[in-house]
Amino acid sequence: MNAPIPLRPDFAEAHRQQRQSWHRAVAASALAVSKGADPSDVLKAAWPSDQRAALILRAAQSPTSTDDFPAFDKTGLYQSLAPSSAALQLFERGLQLDLAGITTIRIPNFASLPPAPIFIGEGKPAPNVHWTFDATALGPARKVLILAAVTGELEAATPESASALVGRILADASSKSIDAVAFGAAAADDDQPAGLLHGVAPIAASAAGPDAMAEDLGALISAIGASGIDPSGAVFVCSPREATIIKIKVGPKFDHPVLSTLGFPEKTVACFAPAAVASGYQDAPQIEASKTTTVHFEDGSPADIVGNDSAIAVPTKSAFQTHLISIRVRARAAWAVTPGGAQVINNVNW
Repeated sequence: MNAPIPLRPDFAEAHRQQRQSWHRAVAASALAVSKGADPSDVLKAAWPSDQRAALILRAAQSPTSTDDFPAFDKTGLYQSLAPSSAALQLFERGLQLDLAGITTIRIPNFASLPPAPIFIGEGKPAPNVHWTFDATALGPARKVLILAAVTGELEAATPESASALVGRILADASSKSIDAVAFGAAAADDDQPAGLLHGVAPIAASAAGPDAMAEDLGALISAIGASGIDPSGAVFVCSPREATIIKIKVGPKFDHPVLSTLGFPEKTVACFAPAAVASGYQDAPQIEASKTTTVHFEDGSPADIVGNDSAIAVPTKSAFQTHLISIRVRARAAWAVTPGGAQVINNVNW
């Protein structure tokens, strides 16, 4: 008799449902502004059985307290905001900490770990290993602020169509931006955390040849291990071109995740040890929508509507005048990586 097939959790489906609830909560907020109604009423009318979306809405409406509500997965909410972000997928595999009410968490790691014998003769004293500790700081959390606009005709769409449209707009607005900062090499400042590759010296690329890709991937893993960090489950992150090449060429036994990101230029491949990566979120994302605000439509370097020199930002649009619904999502997040846990190669020869 054949053994029964064990039931396994479907994590992809769980993420899909989380993402769906998040999009519904945002869509309900946008539709509520358009209809002059309460977001929770719109949500209840369109999706009466989606308790997760209702919980997100309660948490997202300031100043409502969430103390009496069941806890929910903040990490899942951020991934729902930008499902194609390689950075958020990487953070899911690393250490996740709650920064609520906390400015900074110092995560200990071994600065040096001297070798010690593990086989000891009978009656002989055991060695007491002297570890040198260091610490990686996670925090303070920086503000993530995402603005997107949809036309007022959204109110004529079905709730499901509105949810799909809003979800796509927010994902497009946030995925590349989050990855560009997270996988950058810039130092931390008052606005954003340090990039995961800050202070990381690139490894020289292997010479062109049939084994160049394997040599480069091996060099990245080797550098992590040489830093005293467990490289098990190491994650490769690269541009869509390199990600496709790796997935085509590696064999079926290759068990390292490969993530594609628009935050890297072509010919760049990075590797991260999940054991060395930490992320934290200070609170749940807050959702706000308005159809009367004035917004500077600029995705690179937005400016004040009227600057200190009285210059007016261009292009600027009135949501009321142009029949738009402006959606704003606010959150606070931080990330960090233990020295040696991130490695990168620029200008690969494959």
